[in-house]
Amino acid sequence: MAHEKLLSPKELSSMVGLSVAQVRALMNSGKLEFVEISPKTKLLTMSGWERFQKNATKVKGAERSAAN
Repeated sequence: MAHEKLLSPKELSSMVGLSVAQVRALMNSGKLEFVEISPKTKLLTMSGWERFQKNATKVKGAERSAAN
C-alpha cells in the first residue's frame, strides 16, 4: 500500500497558489478534506486537493444541458 505525502496548509497553499487563510477556510467549511493528527495539527494530501477541484469546478456547458 502506497502512502501519500501529508502536507501542511502552508505547503499546500504554496503548491496550488492560494493563501494559507484560503486553504484553512476550505478546511473549516468542510470543502477540503484533511487528516487531523491532533487538535492543533491538520494535514492535507494532493489527492484531497484534486477531489476538491473536481467537485468544485463547474462546466459551463453542463449547466445548460442539465437545465434542458
